Amino acid sequence: MIRELKWKDMDDIIRNYYSFYDEMENENRDLGLIFYRVKPDYPSEVSWFSNLYREVLKGDALCFVAEEDGHVVGLCDVHSNRPGSEVGHVATLGIAVAKEYRNRGIGRSLLEAMIKACRGKFEVVTLDVFSSNAKAYELYRKIGFRENGKLDKAIKRNGRYYSEIKMYIDLAES
Repeated sequence: MIRELKWKDMDDIIRNYYSFYDEMENENRDLGLIFYRVKPDYPSEVSWFSNLYREVLKGDALCFVAEEDGHVVGLCDVHSNRPGSEVGHVATLGIAVAKEYRNRGIGRSLLEAMIKACRGKFEVVTLDVFSSNAKAYELYRKIGFRENGKLDKAIKRNGRYYSEIKMYIDLAES
């Protein structure tokens, strides 16, 4: 089920986030998410979630979750780039799905729900994707995102550099 974020989702979302650190450390060093060098402590994550929730309540962000068996297994959020400014019509998207739930259409469902919700609120939505993450890149293209550039050496993880592809969707055109 895809639905809007609720306050009660905090622990599931933090648990998922911590699982990405474990995944990256133990089995998938190329995981296409940006990490802090040191895994944040729980109070820091509560603060992050509180800020996200506040932005959603203020109307400066949208956030959808994928729920399965009563637990959040994926999250997609869009944040306004400086609300109330000349770039407030542009928003940035982020998405993550727990490892056990990938390749089941959950990411696509989250993206489709989010793009629909963005219409009338934002005009352009941007995202960054690791150039090594071909599956995500293809999904974004199928949804309607277009490549707008590439930043080499955008991420430095354990002494290795990763490039990021910049993508966007113009909601008036799609």
